Formats: sequence, structure tokens, C-alpha cells
Amino acid sequence: MLAYGYRKFGGPAVFETIRQPALEPAPNEAVIETLAVNLNDADRIERLGATPTTPLPLIPGHDVVGRVIKVGAAVTDLPLGTIVAAHTDHTYAEQVCLDADTVVTVPDNLSPAQAVSLITPGITAYKAVRYFADIHPGQTVIVKGAAGGVGSLAVQLAQRLGAKVIAIASQRHAETVKNLGVAQFVAYDHHDPAHVLADRGDVIINVSLNGADGKTDLAMARFDATIVSVAKRLPATSKSIEFYSIHPTDAISDQAALQMLFKLLSTDQLQTNIGYHLPFTLAGFIQGHALLDEPHNGRIIIEKDITE
Repeated sequence: MLAYGYRKFGGPAVFETIRQPALEPAPNEAVIETLAVNLNDADRIERLGATPTTPLPLIPGHDVVGRVIKVGAAVTDLPLGTIVAAHTDHTYAEQVCLDADTVVTVPDNLSPAQAVSLITPGITAYKAVRYFADIHPGQTVIVKGAAGGVGSLAVQLAQRLGAKVIAIASQRHAETVKNLGVAQFVAYDHHDPAHVLADRGDVIINVSLNGADGKTDLAMARFDATIVSVAKRLPATSKSIEFYSIHPTDAISDQAALQMLFKLLSTDQLQTNIGYHLPFTLAGFIQGHALLDEPHNGRIIIEKDITE
């Protein structure tokens, strides 16, 4: 089978085709034929060599949807042909081996592209809203980075919990974000959110790039507010703030998060923004990573032609 990876770090051109033997599952594993993968910023960071422990050569990728083609002897509840999703490793390949306990069945009315687009951004947003922020009805929640994959989902999930949501993004995303039904939209490139939203937020969720500008988060927060951010820490403050840095956690399992997200998406209670559909080829992965390196709008999905 074919996989797509690299033997050195660098730009998108480092990708090459890597031939590997067909996969065989261990007793509690399943092998899927890959139908779609979702590209994430973590994939770009790995490719650049910014993660010191990244081994080479590497077949990257973490989000996958595929069709079950083989199961191990201990797997009795996963029929061949089932379309499943998982958050795992080494997904840039025609086949992926998964722990059968980690997969989530994809609803029949979702395409592989729709399902895979939710995996990393959806899990991150779901845990940020439900676990780290622990949002309650009636709270004012300010989401920074509201136009991104994680941010737009955090906006929607917070609204579903009964929060009043204020969204911050650039002006070019104003219409898209407003269409999510937010109570207020602030364009950071036209106004200073620290002034416009001073002391307004019960909860601040910062999923902008690297959790930028913690001082603004503090300015927008009420006394005793909660700030949840992809940043590791906040600047010093005299406010009594509960701060949580978003990180992987099993307090809510990835499977539980995905099951709920798929339910919401399949019943039109959640929107996901797919910006690019690219072919499952070497050229497709190179193009996808070129897009990752630049400002882009919407998820970048690499997908196999399921009519083949």
C-alpha cells in the first residue's frame, strides 16, 4: 500500500510516496481503507521539525475516516465495511491500523469529508467548552479566533449550552461568523477588543494562533472569570482568574466527544467549514501542506474518490 511522508524536515516539497506492506491487525485492532484525512496545524509543525521528538522517516497525520477491511480475532462488534473515524497517528496512508476501542462509527448521512473535518478541531472545541471552561447558561463567553476551525465550533457549542457568545475575528470573516448567530462580533483589525469588551466576559476562550495576546484576554475578563487558552500561561494580573491551558485530556474521551459532535452535525445542529477538497495523491498532500503554510479559510481535506 502507499503512504505519504518525509525523510527530512522542511517545506511541503519534502513529501514523497512511501511503499509499505499491507497492514495486519493485532487481536484488538481493525484495519481501515482510508477515505479521508483532515490536515491540521500540528501536521505542519511536525513537518517543520518543531517537535523535537518527531522520528524520521515519518508518515504524519492524526485524523482519519475509513472503511473497515480487516479486524483482529478479538473484535466482534465491528462489521467489515463499516465507515469509522478515529483520532490516531500515521493517517497519510491508504490503510491505517486502529485500536478497535478508539473508533467511532460515522452516521450514514455524513460524508467522509464532513466527518473527518470535525475530528481534531471538534474534539479540541468540545473539551475546551465542556471541560476546561465548564460553561453554564446565561454566561457571557468571548471566543477569540472565532473564524477558525476550533473557534467556530466553540462558538456553536457554547451557544448550545445557553451562553451569550461574543466572537472576535478579522473583518474579512465577519459575515461567516455573524451567520453563526453570535450576540456580538468584534473585528480585531478594526477595533481594540480590550477596550470594546473590557470586563465583559465570564469566560474567555482564546484559540487564536498560539493563544496570542493574553493581556487582551485579561482586559476582557470580569473579576473571577475563567480564561481558557491554547497559550501556556497568562501575564501577571490583579484579577482573580481561573486559567486553564488547553491540552489533551481523557476527562472526556475523544470517542465521547466525537459521538456527540457527529450527532449534532448529522442532525444539522452544528456547522463545519470545509474549504478545500484535494486528491489522495502525493500532489494532493503537497498542495494541502502548501495551504497549511499560508492563511486559508476552512478545513483542508484529502480524500479518496469513494466511487472507485
